[in-house]
Order: sequence, then structure tokens, then C-alpha cells
Amino acid sequence: MKNKSAFFDRFINKTINKALDRHICIGITGLSRSGKTTLITSLINQLCHYDSAKLAGFPPIQADRLLGVKLHSLDDLPMFPYTAGYQKITATQPEWPDSTSEISGCLIELRLRKSHKSLLGKDNYSLFIELRDYPGEWLLDLPLRDMNFVRWCGLCSAQYLHSPRLELLGSLLDEFKQLDPFAPVDTEKLQVLNEQYKQFLSRCKNDEKSLSLIQPGRFLIPGKLPDLDIVNFIPLLSCIGREESELELASENSYYKVCKRRYQRYITELVEPFYTNFFSGIDRQLVLVDVISALHSGPVYLDDMRQALTNITQSFTYGNQSRLRQLFSPKVDRLIFAATKIDLVLSKEHEAVRQLLSAVVRSAYKHARSDGISPICEAVAAVRASNESTRINNALEILTPEGKRLGYVPPVMPSKLPDDQDWQALQGWILPELSPPRGLSSKNNTALPHIRLDTLLNELIGDKCP
Repeated sequence: MKNKSAFFDRFINKTINKALDRHICIGITGLSRSGKTTLITSLINQLCHYDSAKLAGFPPIQADRLLGVKLHSLDDLPMFPYTAGYQKITATQPEWPDSTSEISGCLIELRLRKSHKSLLGKDNYSLFIELRDYPGEWLLDLPLRDMNFVRWCGLCSAQYLHSPRLELLGSLLDEFKQLDPFAPVDTEKLQVLNEQYKQFLSRCKNDEKSLSLIQPGRFLIPGKLPDLDIVNFIPLLSCIGREESELELASENSYYKVCKRRYQRYITELVEPFYTNFFSGIDRQLVLVDVISALHSGPVYLDDMRQALTNITQSFTYGNQSRLRQLFSPKVDRLIFAATKIDLVLSKEHEAVRQLLSAVVRSAYKHARSDGISPICEAVAAVRASNESTRINNALEILTPEGKRLGYVPPVMPSKLPDDQDWQALQGWILPELSPPRGLSSKNNTALPHIRLDTLLNELIGDKCP
């Protein structure tokens, strides 16, 4: 009874704070390798260590109105692993935090002094910032809700005929093409093909050059599953060119009917509940994009990222009733795209990276604007892992995982979608792997170095700190 009473009290307080515009829920997601866990860890760190953090672009700090910060858990989600991530970054041999594999969240309470005197005499108040973290791969499943099994098979077929997926799929492509959708299912064979398919998706994500548009996302990061059959299906490429009415004549034990049922279960029992339940209270959405790595990988990978971002945002506006309103509620009033890891380029190139991100997501912008949202583009480094060298012109100094200093000369960044001349100028570009800076200490409550997280904080919550 005591726990129920406490839960009810927290629910009432949240409702009141929402009504007073003192509770805001932010959903944070990112495409593959965007550094989402690191960014959330750093955001929390900057606020918890506001007295030593460099947050000149966040007005409450400049005006000395932030009085204190507390970190709370959420009733419906596991606690975001902030402490573990902070300790990894600040260890003697620093490492990046583990990537997101499940849903988590936290509640940050900012104790603020009002910028003007209140007639009621209450000059201090609390602003509650709810952060919700989830695997970016799960977001990429959103378009599947409006796609039946045959259409999904067609989409897969179109993707797999082109490089680099064609090479990454290898001989599995022929096996998929030759599998008769009308044949009685061989459960052992389906299991083997399913495992090989998951390995292919893993290569798409973890290859030296990472693709962005990877579906189904839960094949890579399953989370909690009702049973394993729900992720045990494959695209039947032999369905292509056949009428759906013909396919529906297949027996209930055929490859077609078994895979179709499991695909539908995947949508109904995993995708729909996740988005309906998880996004129902989100007020603002932050999407992280590793645009620099995609640019380094080449035109195919940059275009794949652009398609992934467009698909995500298009999914918010399916049908007559906006998907964005349906999922996020009409209260969602801000959509921010942030290019991450800008410590990989010189400071004079940061604006070009931001403009490039704007060009990449421009088609996504159009769909968001149709719902009355004006998306914002930023460029940040959650934890600054390089320094501009004063000894060498146009160079960055980077610490390797072994502790050696590396002089790195990045190319000039295009501020628009690259043309042939831009791509030629980028040939031979070797992108180093960043490691967290050494010398940070969690015992001494060190604020993590960053680039423009104060600006990002202001875009996310600045208007909620009057």
C-alpha cells in the first residue's frame, strides 16, 4: 500500500508540474554509432556539475539562477546507467560507455531561481527533465507498422541488389531467392537462415563502414521477448512478382504463412506497444547523427543515412491523422537533429558540419514542418576527445587508445550534399578512432569537456527556465 501511495503521489506531482510547464519529457535516439549513451551521460554530468561545467550558452548558469540538481529514477523505466558510464569515461584507462541495449531513463530535477520576483513571494521552483533512452535500431522499425509482409519483402529485395548490401549478404541472397514460399516450412532450415540473416544485419551495422537503415531492429537488439519465434522469420524474396491473392492460397504451414504470421506478431507485439507506450508522453525529440562517419564512408552510406532519417520522420506523418501527433501527442513542439563527434574536425569546420546535417535531413524537415514543428540542427561533441594543435597548422591532436598522441589533419568539410568534386577531395581520408581524454576523475567530480552541449541544453530546455 505504501508503494502504491508513493506512486500515486508522484503521478499527481507530475501532473501538476506538467500543468505548470515545469515537467518536460525528452526522447533521445540516434542512428548507429552516433554516441547516444555518451551524450546522455555527458548531459547529466554537465547539469550535476553545473558549478564547474562550461555552460556559457545556458542562460540559467550565466545568470547564476541554478541552485541545485538532483537525479531521480522513473517509475516505469530502469535507471539510466549514468554512474557506470561516467566511471568508464574517467577511468585510468578510459573507455566509452556501453551502447544502449534496453529502454532506460531518469528524472533530473533542476532547482532554479526565477529571473523576476514573484508577487506570491515564491522565487524558487523545480524544473523536472525526464530523459528517455532507447536503442536507435528500434526507432527504425517505425515504418514497418504501415508495411505488410509482402511489401517488406519487396523493400528488402530492392535493397539487397545494390552494393554494399549485395556483398554483405553473399550467398544468402541466392538461398532467399530459391526458397519456395509455398513449400512446407522446415523449422530447422528456417532457424539456420534466420541466424544467417541476423549475422548479415550485424555486418551491415558493425562493418568498417556502418549502414544506417537496418531493419528489423530487434533482430540486432532484441530486448525482452515473449518468445524467440517472434524474431524467427526472414524476407521471402521469391514472393516478388507474385500476386498477394496467389500467396494467400499457401497452406498455413508454408514458409509464406509462417513468416507472415511471425512478421505480423513482430509488429503487433513489439513495435506497436513500444511506440504507443514509450512515446505517448514525450514532449521533445532529439535525434543524434554521426554525419562525419557517414561522409567518410562515402556517397552510398551518406545516402543510406539520409533515407533512414527521412523514413523516421515520414513515419510521423502517415495517413490523414499525423503519426507525430498520434505517437508523441500534440505537446511535441521541438525536434532537434544533432551532428555528433565534431571534435573529429577543426573548429572552423563545425558550422559546415551543421549545414551538411541540415542538407541531409532537409526532406525530413518538410514532413516535420507539416505538423507545425520547426526542426533545429546542431553540431556537438558529448565528450571532447581532441585538441587543436598550436604546433602544427590545421591539425588536431588526438590520444590513441594506447595513450600515444596522434597528429591528425582533417579535410575541409562540405556544407552541402557533396558533388563529384567534393567526393574526390575526400578520397584517401583516414578517420581516426577517438578515445576519451585521460586525466579526468569521477572521484573529484570532474565535469566532462564538451563542445556546444550548453547550446544543445538551451535548445532543449532553455525556454522552460524563465
